[in-house]
Amino acid sequence: MQKLLFLMFLLIGLQTCTQDDNVAKLEGYSETEAILQNQLPVDGCDWHFGVDLVDEWGQFVPDAASKPKVDAMIKLAEPQFGISQIKVKLRYRLTGKEQDVQCGWGKTSKMAEIEIASIEKL
Repeated sequence: MQKLLFLMFLLIGLQTCTQDDNVAKLEGYSETEAILQNQLPVDGCDWHFGVDLVDEWGQFVPDAASKPKVDAMIKLAEPQFGISQIKVKLRYRLTGKEQDVQCGWGKTSKMAEIEIASIEKL
């Protein structure tokens, strides 16, 4: 009887660990530090994420489902010299789509769209 109880608890424990690992390592997601920024007042681009991709600087915008998470972060950004920005830890994946973002007076730039699993202030 004791062996049976031990096996039951062991199986339950292993299942719990597996579920936690699946949540922690969402398939296809990258985790990185990023800057959520708005430089439009100084002829830069409207709200977007700047991410150091080692060999280039990535610029991303959230998809519609991720927008409420980003809006909550925007409220925490503090403007300085016409630029609003906040450093964040971002878990995201590319959607394969692009969006137009206003950059400067009457101009737009295409930026890759991302789905955000989590975002937190650094």
